[in-house]
Amino acid sequence: MRQPERHAEAQDLLTRIASRLSAHQKEQAAEPANWGYPGDLGRITEQPAYVLADLGDLSALDAKGLEY
Repeated sequence: MRQPERHAEAQDLLTRIASRLSAHQKEQAAEPANWGYPGDLGRITEQPAYVLADLGDLSALDAKGLEY
């Protein structure tokens, strides 16, 4: 796969992630006492922090106290 296709794939994934985050937020709003939703987000936010690090930005890992 060439660079333009990989870039488009990455953009598609980001769009889909944004959509699922929006749905997750709506589901949480319907169940505000359910601590599972914030727990999900704590775990979920680690993955993009590693992606940023792969792209040269370690700030999110540093802020979370994670090692690269």
